[in-house]
Amino acid sequence: MKRLLPILLILCLLGAPAARAQYAVRDTAAMRAGARIPAFRATQLIAPGALILSGVGIHCFGHDAIDVPVNRWFQDQWRAGGPELSFDNYIQYVPIVSYVGLGLLGAKAEHAFTDRMIQGLLGCAMLGVVSWGCKEIIDSPRPNGVDNRSFPSGHTDWVFIGAELVRMEYGWGWGAGAYAIATTVAIMRNYNNWHWLSDVLFGAGLGILTAHIGGWLLEPFKDWLHIPTYTWGSGRPAVQASFAPRIDPLSGAFCPGLALNF
Repeated sequence: MKRLLPILLILCLLGAPAARAQYAVRDTAAMRAGARIPAFRATQLIAPGALILSGVGIHCFGHDAIDVPVNRWFQDQWRAGGPELSFDNYIQYVPIVSYVGLGLLGAKAEHAFTDRMIQGLLGCAMLGVVSWGCKEIIDSPRPNGVDNRSFPSGHTDWVFIGAELVRMEYGWGWGAGAYAIATTVAIMRNYNNWHWLSDVLFGAGLGILTAHIGGWLLEPFKDWLHIPTYTWGSGRPAVQASFAPRIDPLSGAFCPGLALNF
């Protein structure tokens, strides 16, 4: 019965700034007219859904046929008795930190700092509830036998929510690097014998899905709490200046002009 609990959890989850002008608040109508507000699209469920269902399927029905042989290959063929490599404990935080900070460093972002924080917190809150709940409810021993909290991989779901948030916010230019880190972490969880293949597949899908959930809930959450939209921290200049010289048609004098767009 406990091996069917992940399926039930998945079904529930899927059903369910110069001159301070940087801090200028855009009104709601202008925001909705000019800003790209994330909206639900069924295609956003394809990648996370495939990963989640693969993880559940292997965990419930193919543990001995897939999880165990993959684990043996990692331990016998690749690791071959070598020491545990713990760098995945640290690089798992790189994508989520990048998601928050790249816009502050000048990278062009889809949202300003405040919106990024809200979106990230909403996604991470959902991730934390589901991931923690699975670990507490599902009796899944780790391959190294330390405890029964193997399913899903917390390192993997955490690094993949960060990777997908980076991709959503900054595009694949930054997202590819974030996903490379996320994939490395997932592989190292198997290499270090802390997780089965099904744990990391489910964790990766859950991380990607909850990143989108944070995006879907961003505007409704802001409307509910009447949170304004700020422009600071988006990586875009809050004040745009342009030099526009002209010739006076009466006197013929040269007239320099400076245009400021807030």
